[in-house]
Amino acid sequence: MQALLPQPPEAVKKRRRATKKPYSRSIVGASLEVIQKKRAEKPEVRDAAREAALREIKERIKKTKDEKKAKKAEVTKSQKAQTKGAVQKGSKGPKLGGGGGKR
Repeated sequence: MQALLPQPPEAVKKRRRATKKPYSRSIVGASLEVIQKKRAEKPEVRDAAREAALREIKERIKKTKDEKKAKKAEVTKSQKAQTKGAVQKGSKGPKLGGGGGKR
């Protein structure tokens, strides 16, 4: 049997604290004041604003859908009126001829 050799202890990795930047920058499309104002808002206020925005978007979508439906109904109505007005012609009769195949 082999003699058990003492193993060296595993090196514990030192934890590194992430450096915090002392300043906050504005993001494209929103100024720093706007960002800070939104951050300072209470969660209830933020939720209420979000709900209102979502409701407004849904209403806008519904409105466009209703407009499309109305337009489609109008188009189908006009097409039906056109087909009713036109009198259908009678069939021409049987076509004669041998089919014109190879000789």
